[in-house]
This record gives sequence, C-alpha cells and structure tokens, in this order.
Amino acid sequence: MPRLNDILRRSVLAALCMFLAGPAPAEFASVADAMDAVVTRMYATLSEAELTALDDAAVQDFITPEERAALATKHWYFDVDVPVVVSVLRETGQAAVPFWLAEAGFTKTDLVVTNVQNWQFEVWQKTFEAGRVGLGINGFDRHRPHYLVAVGPKDPGAKVNISNLHPAQYSIEVMQPGAKCYHDWSENVLKDVPESLRGQHLLTTIRGRARDAHLIGGFRQTPYPSSDAPDQIMLTWSADPKTTQTIQWRTGTGVSVGQVRWREKDGGASGIAPSSVIRMQDRMLANDRYIHRHTAEIHGLKPGTRYVYAVGSPAADRWSDEAEFVTAPAKAGPVTFLVTGDTHQKESWGALMDAALARHPASAFYVIAGDLVNTGQYHSDWDEFFHHGRNIFRTLPVVPTIGNHDAIDGLGPGVYLDLFALPGDGPETLKPEQAYAFEYGDLLMISLDCTAEIAVQNAWLEAVLQRSTATWKFATYHFPNYDPNYREDYQAITDNWGALFDRYHVDLVFQGHTHRYLRSKPIRGGEVVQDPADGTIYIVSIAIPNRERPAPEVDYIEKALSGIPLYQTVHIDGKKLTYEARDAEGAVHDALVIEKP
Repeated sequence: MPRLNDILRRSVLAALCMFLAGPAPAEFASVADAMDAVVTRMYATLSEAELTALDDAAVQDFITPEERAALATKHWYFDVDVPVVVSVLRETGQAAVPFWLAEAGFTKTDLVVTNVQNWQFEVWQKTFEAGRVGLGINGFDRHRPHYLVAVGPKDPGAKVNISNLHPAQYSIEVMQPGAKCYHDWSENVLKDVPESLRGQHLLTTIRGRARDAHLIGGFRQTPYPSSDAPDQIMLTWSADPKTTQTIQWRTGTGVSVGQVRWREKDGGASGIAPSSVIRMQDRMLANDRYIHRHTAEIHGLKPGTRYVYAVGSPAADRWSDEAEFVTAPAKAGPVTFLVTGDTHQKESWGALMDAALARHPASAFYVIAGDLVNTGQYHSDWDEFFHHGRNIFRTLPVVPTIGNHDAIDGLGPGVYLDLFALPGDGPETLKPEQAYAFEYGDLLMISLDCTAEIAVQNAWLEAVLQRSTATWKFATYHFPNYDPNYREDYQAITDNWGALFDRYHVDLVFQGHTHRYLRSKPIRGGEVVQDPADGTIYIVSIAIPNRERPAPEVDYIEKALSGIPLYQTVHIDGKKLTYEARDAEGAVHDALVIEKP
C-alpha cells in the first residue's frame, strides 16, 4: 500500500472525524471500545479497496497511541501478589507475531508446548513485579488458536495468587500434560509441557477471542442490507401458542418505532401491537454495521383461529405485505410439524423448505436442530438465512435450537438470542431462551442447548417432563449422542438427558451436526429395545447437500442416508404418529408409524 501520502491523508481526515465526534478519550476502557473507534475511523478514511488490502503493518500505522495501549494491555489482565514470570504460548502457524509482545519486553525462549492436535506453541516470557499484569490482543488476523498464558513464581517455592482476572468466566488450570486449555474444544488438551512450566497456573480461554481485534481480511458486505422497509419477518412463540403470537422483523436504524397490524381473517377482532426495538451492531459489516431489530407480541388471541398481519412503521409509512398465521387449537387434535437439521443459510435449504411448505401448508410450526448459519456472530450470514427462509418464517412459527456454528468458537449465542424471541422460563443456569419448552395441543416440545454445560440443564428438563401430561413428547438439540462417529464424544448427553428421556419417555429426539440422515431404533438405557413404547428414537437430519458415505453398520441404526437433503414431517392424530423424511420433490426416503394403546 502507498504509505506517506496515505498516512497524511488519513491523519487529516481522522482529525476531522475526531473533531466532529468530540474529544477523543484519553484512555479506552476496553479492547472493544478501542476497536469500535478504530473501525469507525477506518470507514471514514479508507476506501473499500484499502480496507480489503489491510495487513499488519498498515493497521499498526493506522491506530493511535491510545488505541495501541488498550490493545496491548486490556485483552487479558489480572493481579498477582508476588513477582512472577508470565509465559505467553503463541501458536507458530500465526503469520504475524502480536505487535505488543516484543514492545512489552517479552522475550522468545527455546521452550515449546504442544497439544494433542500437534499444534506447536512457542513460549515468550517476561518477569512482572507484584500487581497488575496486562496482556494484549491475539493479533489483527483471525488466527483461531488463541495464545495461552502460564503464570509461575519468579522465586522458586513462592506461591502465586491470581485475582481480578479478566475475562473472569474462564478457569485457571494446572499447567501439565492433559490440561484443558480451550473451553470450546475441551478434548484438545496439552500434550508436551516443558518441566520448567509444569505446575504453574494455566489461564484458559476460547478460540473465538481471536476475533476480538480481527481486521485483516475481516471486512464483509451483506447482499441483503437493511432499509426503512421491514424485512426478515419471522414468527416465533414466547408465550402460549393458543392465545399469543410473537413477530420479529428488521429495519435500518432510521426506523425506531414499529407496529404489527392484525385482524381475524374471517372478521372479528383486530388490533395494533407495538414493537420493542434493539440496536444491533456487526462492526465488520461494511455496508450495514447497525440495524434495528423489532419484536412485537400479540396477546388475547382466540385459539384455533387464522389471523392476517402486516408489520411496519407509522412514522416511516413503510409496511410489509400481509401474511397469515394460525393459533394453536384449544383442544388437542390432528397436528403436523416440519423438522430439519443444519441449514447453514444455504439457498438450496430455502428451496427445500419452500417445497415443504407448498406440500404441507397446514403445518403448525418448523423445528431447526441447530447450525442455522455458518458463523453466528456474522449478521451477513443471518441476512442470508432470513432471506432464503423468508417464505416459511412469515407463515410458520420457527422453533430453533443452538448449534456449535451459532455459538461458534465458544463466543456464545448472543446474536441468536437477540434475533429470536422464545419462551424465557428455561434453566436458571443459562441465559433466558437458550433452552425452552412449550406445549401445542397434545405434544410437548423441548429445545436444549448442547453447546452449554449439559448437566446444569437436568433439573429444569426433569421438571418440564415431570409436569407435562402431553401424550407425545419431543426434544431437539444439535449434537447427536447416537451416531457412530460421535457417540463417545457426547456420552454426557446420553448419561444426563438420555436418562431423563428414559424415565419420562420422550418419543423422538431431533438432532443435526453430522451432515447425514440417521434414524435409530428405539433405545433405552443405551440399549436397543423392540417397541417404541419402551424407548426413544433419535433422528439426525440434514437439510443441505452432503457427501455420500457408506451406511454405518451399527446395531442401533434403523436407517442411514447420505448425499440427499431431506426434511421431515411429524403428523399426530390422537394416539397415532406418522413420520416421513422427504426430498424436495416429495419422494419419501424413510417412514415410521407409532401407535400408542
């Protein structure tokens, strides 16, 4: 990139931006605040081509001393009560060494640490006196093996106490072979640890923190930016499906007031429901950094009634086309719902569901068993998801569950939770709406978060199952605990949730993740049983093209398919359940009938 002239031009423009925005802070409170300032100034002073061409040197030329200080000390910090040697373990595949390491006085040693994936970590060390230790960002790239930190005493035999750790949510382990270092990949433990580091404090992290200062190759464009016109219209439930309907949509930030206008289709009641509005940011989305997300709840509806609605803003005078929804019936009756596994915002998935909706227009709702998008923190991925699913989302309430891509690299499902309004009475140990349940007619549906801790959801899950009198009970979560490639990895799900499914007899469990179709035989206590009345059937679903694989030869598998995107229908009529797996053309690839006495 041209340097001197560019830097002068940027400096003048940056000064103008800072003047217009008011005085710059003398110190940034966090890395996030510093990065917001950096990116805001970049948008104001750099062209799209320059943003795309950024490299480590160009970013360092651009940032101010105040931003540099925050990025060098406020990514990871803690207090120690005695002098210590801090070791920064940097994965050697990273192209550029984080700028602050050498500047802060860290020295590269000959020590090497490895993990079970055979990643090589070089060790940089520095001595700190008692007090605050501040460490910097992982880098301006998005190198997912985030660096690790070991802390040991400067004087042999001294005891080190660490306090005021930030981020506080990650554990401190013992530096030794077998130690867990990444919370989002707990199996990826340390393997080779030099003797001089063993027994020290190991500060754990998540790989996703590599995104905290991601600039190089990080700027994106969405093909579906927001505007004053409402879009991304979606039905969910956050309360009783018989008498309420929750509706969400998106606008640009110029629209701050939203409404739903609704009426009974066959005449009768009508009304207006105001929306709540939240401002959402994806700072790396160059053409749509900020949006408004609207949520409206309609209460007091009649069970089993068809309604017509439109969303929009009276101030902007921009309204959607009318669409329809149907409330749940007051009494149990025949009901059909749709299911798929991973969607990953693919256009082909949208076409599959358009075909499913046309073939089953009377369906009550649509379950998605996780991995709705590729990268849960990218609004551009969600924009594609909502665009390709726009026809079904405005007609059928969606029942989502969280997949690992929706909470990628341990960063959590924050964007997902902002986008979906769901029942909020889930486990107290999780954020509201991470896990939830509802009843529709004579069925119970439970959505669990398998990307969070498993056992902490047990008490809530058991309470939901225990109090339900529904004839048919279903659960959905992303990771399959009955799949030949993954069963051992997810044994905790079988041990915890599977035991409760056995105790209270859950009929079907809907899962995804492995990108193939699989239906188990009835299983109880980890063993195959003959009658569905005695066990739970586990179904792995995939809604997008997937590679051909030989059917696994495992005794608990009833049906296994690959290479074919499928959706599933579940139809309940009293004591009879009819299940089918179909392709976009409507051909049935698997079917099951369960009848209860």
